[in-house]
Amino acid sequence: MSWLKNHAASIRVAAVIALGGLGLGACVSQQKIDEQFATLNTRIDQLDSRVQAASQQASAANQAAQAANQAAQAAASDARNANQRLDAMDARINQMQQAPARTPRG
Repeated sequence: MSWLKNHAASIRVAAVIALGGLGLGACVSQQKIDEQFATLNTRIDQLDSRVQAASQQASAANQAAQAANQAAQAAASDARNANQRLDAMDARINQMQQAPARTPRG
């Protein structure tokens, strides 16, 4: 026990230095963690802006596709109408071709 009494002050100083070093190490670690979080937040913000840009492009592409679909439907309707008129004309032409030939008078 006499050794402990003789070296108690040295042990206390060593303990204070060790605890102080650990405390400073924790501050540096916290700073490193904050820097890493800042870097991650920056990257997340960049990705978020990319996602928003891609979403806007997808929305514009969707609108263009809808407009193209409407134009295609209008063209299909026009083609149906043209085919119906052609069928009606074809029936008339067939009737005219099958009509008996007229003989001239005279």
